[in-house]
Amino acid sequence: MSKLSAQGQLSVKGRVTDSIGGPIANAAVTIIDEAGTGLFFGKTDEKGAFKCHLVTDSYKLSIKVTCLGFHQQTVPLGQLSDQPYTIVLKQTMAQLKEIIVKSDNSIKLSSDTLKYKVKAFRDQQDRVIADLINRLPGIQVDERGAISYNGKPIKTIYIDGDNLLDEKYGIATKTMPVGAVDQVEVIERDQPVKALNGFVTTNDISLNLKLSDSAKTVIFNTGHVGSGNKAYTAELNNIILKKGIKSMNTVKANNVGLDLLNENADIGVSFDNEVGLKTVQPYLSLESTSHPTVDDKYYLKNNDLAGGINTLFKPGADWGLRLNIYSLKLKRKYRESSLVNYFLPNTDTIGYEEIQNNIYRSEQWQFKGQVEKNSRSVYIRSTTRLDLPKWDRSGTTIQNDSALSQHQPSRYISLSNETSAVKGIGSNQVIQYNGLVQYYQMRESLNIHPGVQEAVVNNSLPYQMLEQQMLTKTVFIDQSFWLRSKLGRLVVSTSLGTSFEHNNLSSNLYKTSDDQRTTEVGNDFRNNTDLDHTNLHSKTSLMYVLPGGWIMAEADPSFHVVRYTSMEKGFVHENLYFLLNPLLEYRKKFALYNEFNLRYAQRTEFGQIQEIYPGTILVNYRQFSANNTPLPKNDVYSLMARYTYRKPIQVFFCNLSINYDHTSTNFINSYVVERGLTKTTAIDYRNRMNRFSINGNISKYLFFAGVNLAANGGWGLRNGYGFYNDEVRPFITYDANLAFTASKKLVKEVTLSMTGEISEFNNIQQTTQSENIRNETVAYRFKSEWRHSISDHLSYLINYHVNAYRQKLQKPVSNHFLDAEVRYRPSKCKCSFELQCVNLLNQHLYRQTNAYSNQLSVAEIPLRGRTFLLTCHFNL
Repeated sequence: MSKLSAQGQLSVKGRVTDSIGGPIANAAVTIIDEAGTGLFFGKTDEKGAFKCHLVTDSYKLSIKVTCLGFHQQTVPLGQLSDQPYTIVLKQTMAQLKEIIVKSDNSIKLSSDTLKYKVKAFRDQQDRVIADLINRLPGIQVDERGAISYNGKPIKTIYIDGDNLLDEKYGIATKTMPVGAVDQVEVIERDQPVKALNGFVTTNDISLNLKLSDSAKTVIFNTGHVGSGNKAYTAELNNIILKKGIKSMNTVKANNVGLDLLNENADIGVSFDNEVGLKTVQPYLSLESTSHPTVDDKYYLKNNDLAGGINTLFKPGADWGLRLNIYSLKLKRKYRESSLVNYFLPNTDTIGYEEIQNNIYRSEQWQFKGQVEKNSRSVYIRSTTRLDLPKWDRSGTTIQNDSALSQHQPSRYISLSNETSAVKGIGSNQVIQYNGLVQYYQMRESLNIHPGVQEAVVNNSLPYQMLEQQMLTKTVFIDQSFWLRSKLGRLVVSTSLGTSFEHNNLSSNLYKTSDDQRTTEVGNDFRNNTDLDHTNLHSKTSLMYVLPGGWIMAEADPSFHVVRYTSMEKGFVHENLYFLLNPLLEYRKKFALYNEFNLRYAQRTEFGQIQEIYPGTILVNYRQFSANNTPLPKNDVYSLMARYTYRKPIQVFFCNLSINYDHTSTNFINSYVVERGLTKTTAIDYRNRMNRFSINGNISKYLFFAGVNLAANGGWGLRNGYGFYNDEVRPFITYDANLAFTASKKLVKEVTLSMTGEISEFNNIQQTTQSENIRNETVAYRFKSEWRHSISDHLSYLINYHVNAYRQKLQKPVSNHFLDAEVRYRPSKCKCSFELQCVNLLNQHLYRQTNAYSNQLSVAEIPLRGRTFLLTCHFNL
């Protein structure tokens, strides 16, 4: 019904239904004039009714009705009709929300979730879920236990839909019994905040371990004890996986090279976090060992003890209370002999020989408490975290026949709170708050006896000891508010916020003379530097939702005030910056299996306090560092194109990505390298670097043959400038790698697996001489594994692999390893026995070639001897 008086007052009411007469609630009703301008905006109620009143002089009006899932309808208004309007909307032919594809009942695709049936891929020798995940088609696991799917890293692992461990998912994969899991589910575009569904995009990928029905009713108590020749291992796990509570509590210890620090590390990756916690790396070091490219069990001489309590209470469907407590006590022995050569333009090769013999001790605690409500209309999460790691590193070093001892203790504390809240304010709008507060402090010292670098610190006279002391303190606060709105297919997100970061770095270098007097080395080695960074930031994002994708344009305008002072040097600098930081992204899924992603981003990164201190710091016994530059500023321009193909019916996965980065900086690190000494100074210099890379991988599972095939490779190019011994010279670096994996069930009881990898590094430095300096290194790795289940109770495994290096200036290097394992499970017994034989060839020394842009080192690392370990695994 509509009534229009002479004064222009209009009253309209009516009802909106679907084609079968059912009411449509929350349909948008707009009164528009002849030009299409909206004069009134409203919505239908639960019964589909609407009513509006407005004042207008226009006589040519219409009612426009829109609703998600229905075609838009526009009805002209009659001037004198007293009847209410009935507007019928027709449904659109929308894409099905869930498409299920089955492949031999082993793999299913349901919307954006790929589901692997555990029973179809399980081997009799699998004990924990990590044993199985690495064999799943399309999934790769690296040496640290970090998982990737079709070339993209996994964010986190859920246990039956619940996030118990955040990024520390290595605990779950190496603890969860394989028999407790029914399916391993890969969730693409994982966005767990229900209230933000339809308002944000995500690139995150997660795994969900869907439990078997029996696992939800029992408590798992598992563990093992093992002993051998100077070797031991022990583990006890308590796992509760019930509906209202999930708990995973562990105690582990070993000295057989199983690195519990890696297992408790944050290996999960998130692409979409707006702001993350600040982390600090130690400034000082013993300049010890490079990490060998071989399994830890061959070289790591450790005594590790780790414990963890992880508990999630769910008092309601939407509420969760979580507590995570971790403790580590570590002791590691490292020994390495190395020959290091620097290839510098227009300079003779500089080299030195070095022997390192170090002991690392650490005690670490982490406490994390979280409260969360996750409903469709409200999201609240508050996480408080306390980190208390302590390291004590000590050792002896012999360089070019000169011996010294070192001691490097460090203490670190970090206390933080992250809070996020989301509230729906209608069907098409949400408001969001993000807040982060963090304080951290690190105290370090480095003691070297006898004193080193006499020419630099003691007028070329010998002295007894040198001690570098450092203290860094930081307060970081970030607060922001968001408003996100949906306008049909367009999603508009805007934010306004501020952040403040205060840093202080104080350091001094002390020397102790032969008569036991301790004095400062001098003012040039003293720092008391403050850096304050205030940032007023906003963000505007426009996302147009496509069927199976989106187009997004984003700008992050921000105003920065960076002020840094040095009390010792008597300077005050203040810099003002306005940045836009644009981003453009296009993502589209074609048909069911193809997806294309194109992304351009520009960002600016500012240097931290460790890059502006003016006083010289003894970083390690043979390197001094200082800065003579304005505030470091990196402008990075990135372009990425990625194509992904997956066909679950044939279990075929592949992807190809092309990346280009251009970096422009206002500084360059100048290195002055002499025999046994490196001086590093950051100086004012306009520097540009480019990086281009192509990466891809492909995997295929042949069900009829029981063969899993996978391959990945990449090629990269990087060019820029290096500043060594007062000369700036351009360099070009090429690197390439190719790897493959093949696994075949020869018969039902026997599986043969092979993995191979070849990688090449090639660096070219320009010189004023006729020939440029070239540094070429090729590395090979090959591994084969034979698994044979003789019966349901007896099985064995034989493992052989080789690592080899070929460098044009060195003789080829190869390292061979052979391992064996026998497992026996008695009938009617909740335990099994395992005899491990590691390094049967009794290799004593591992040789490795490491190549960098202008440096080549050949390292020799002693290995653990042949080890026999008898272990009993049990269920209580």
